[in-house]
Amino acid sequence: MTRQNINTGAAANDGTGDTLRSAGTKINSNFIELYNFLGAEGDSSTLASRVKFQDSAIVFEGLTPDANETRLFATDPTKDNTITLPDSTGTVILGVAAQTLTNKTIDLSKNTITGTTALFNTALSDGNFTTIAGTETLTNKTLTSPSLNNPKIASGASLNDNNDNELIKFIQTGSAVNELTIANGAGSNGPALSATGGGANLNLSLTSKGTGSVTLSKAAFSSSTIASNGAASTSATLIIGNKNSGGTLALSLGDGTTVGEYKIFTNKGSENLEVTPDNFAHGTKFTLVQFEGCTCIWDGSNWFLVGNQSQVTVV
Repeated sequence: MTRQNINTGAAANDGTGDTLRSAGTKINSNFIELYNFLGAEGDSSTLASRVKFQDSAIVFEGLTPDANETRLFATDPTKDNTITLPDSTGTVILGVAAQTLTNKTIDLSKNTITGTTALFNTALSDGNFTTIAGTETLTNKTLTSPSLNNPKIASGASLNDNNDNELIKFIQTGSAVNELTIANGAGSNGPALSATGGGANLNLSLTSKGTGSVTLSKAAFSSSTIASNGAASTSATLIIGNKNSGGTLALSLGDGTTVGEYKIFTNKGSENLEVTPDNFAHGTKFTLVQFEGCTCIWDGSNWFLVGNQSQVTVV
């Protein structure tokens, strides 16, 4: 209804204004209109007791009349604002209240979500977040072309194939200072597997299982060629004598370091090759003429000549 104004006339008591009855009717109509909007449950005879208007707020009493009310304020605006309520039934979300969001989309380009990893993990119902610097356990993850710097592998853990069968298994040794170093090769150089670490002289063990053997498709020994008197190399397996003048090539042979260690001697020089082991099961020394060779094996106490088909003189 349009507001009904009382005609008070052009001047007092000039008889041009509304009659008392007409003026009272307009007043009643205006109040009925207000009471219809502000009345209790639309009752035009009673004002609502649970909603009030103040100069700066709408006051909600709630179901129980008491000293506690909820006031709806607007911050002093710096521009014209529009707040649109959705076409849905629900609860208004407040900034600091503990409430559950349902069916909401958060645009992260315009919003910032803050909190600790523990808080985010508490919010998840089916897993946990992982972080760049945190210590977490990953399960059933596929890493494509990862770069791993000093990864830690638990003792007894393994690298598995895509059928989850073990390819390589790792066993930890307490206070270890030695390790395997694997190097690839460029051009015609093959890859290398080496024993490295804090130890000065390290064995590299390849152990078969049960009665199995270590099978080599093709084996080659490290070599050392000697043309002057001295000591046989302690690191090379194949010792090649190559002295062609000045008399016999005399070599000393120190004890082996590992039971089963091999030494192979060949002599391609024109002078004889004479080898004197520190400990020799067959005597004091042995001599090879040109183009002859022999094999020695260390048993932990002495060097033994084994399976020789050459012309070897033992003294």
